[in-house]
Amino acid sequence: MKKLLPIWLLVWCMAFAQAKPPANVYEQLCKVNPEWHKHRLIAQQLGLLNTPIIEAEQDLLAFHIQTLHKIFSKRTVNDLSATQQRNREKHLAVLNQYWQLRDCPRNYYLSYHNPVFIDHEGRYCAVGYLMLKSGKQEFCKAVQKNSNFIKIREIQSTEFTQWQTNSGLSLNELAWIQPYYSPQTRYEEINTIGTARTPRFLDSLQTFYLNRPSDYYLYNHQFSRMFMGERLLNIQKALRKSRYWGKPDWKALEKQQMSILHLTQYGAQLYVIARGQYAEDLGKTQFAIFKWNKQGKWERFNTEFPVYVFFTHKGKLYAGGGYETHIKTTEDGMAVEKPEYTHSYLLRLDRKNWNKIDQEYGGIVFGMYRRGNKSYLATVVNTSLGGKRAPILSKAKPNK
Repeated sequence: MKKLLPIWLLVWCMAFAQAKPPANVYEQLCKVNPEWHKHRLIAQQLGLLNTPIIEAEQDLLAFHIQTLHKIFSKRTVNDLSATQQRNREKHLAVLNQYWQLRDCPRNYYLSYHNPVFIDHEGRYCAVGYLMLKSGKQEFCKAVQKNSNFIKIREIQSTEFTQWQTNSGLSLNELAWIQPYYSPQTRYEEINTIGTARTPRFLDSLQTFYLNRPSDYYLYNHQFSRMFMGERLLNIQKALRKSRYWGKPDWKALEKQQMSILHLTQYGAQLYVIARGQYAEDLGKTQFAIFKWNKQGKWERFNTEFPVYVFFTHKGKLYAGGGYETHIKTTEDGMAVEKPEYTHSYLLRLDRKNWNKIDQEYGGIVFGMYRRGNKSYLATVVNTSLGGKRAPILSKAKPNK
């Protein structure tokens, strides 16, 4: 079953708010690693249930590792051999160094919290880092290649079991250490939209240097007010900044009972993305693209799924957005629907027709950014409703 994303999920910066914010750092840690659910008493003794939340994820991950370092350092390990005790001390020292780096992997790959053993930018997870520093680089690279999202308890390897036994750290401790990472905005390098590709992501440390879209002025406060459905003000003045001198009939557009989300000039034409009210007969909210034509009328194209933004690539105009599919499940004896996949939705203007790009980009498309002569498609995945799965993002089918 397909459902459209409620529009309130997309704030103007296209970041998704959490449906139920954590009340304290312990609730945050339970998302960082579910093993914390088993250790609520320890968390209570440490005062974590009364500790304010930590905003930055890297700081939260560092706090997670630092706290476990303190817990593990105080444990009595008389049952370990002398060699295991020495190895344990070495690993805890490395763990202490690791959290101070504040440079854990980023989850660019999945729409839900999950471990990433080594990300594509070369960052090791905490357990991977322990193995790396003890001479297991080849093993770590093999994990990255074959099962990069594996959980510690799922590793079936004689080499790993032997390393774990010698490390002086129990399997339970290693499983507790391994962080789960929240989904990130992804900037995928794009050459031609709609062709088969192996995704290549921009280094997250370099995203600050991306050039803004040429029509960035459309994202200013005035247009964010438009986005919230307020009355249109000074639109003509704003459009003149892009040297558009037409005089569209905004009152006629208002009669469509739709709120403007985005508008852009393409060539000599003005295009508008608008959202209507929820239609019970359709079971969804209607989205549409309008064009102000030479005859002085609005031409309307109804989109199949939500679109939120225009952008251009290699001379072509695109409209980007996305949606979710849901699954039916049971919780506490109640039938509920939960998000299963976050999908991309892309349209391309070919002469007078808007054609769908039949390809998945792993999330909701909200823009095209550029750095030098390279272009990057920006996507986000919705996590505010608790989505747990996402399509595998690998080689996609070419557009037919």
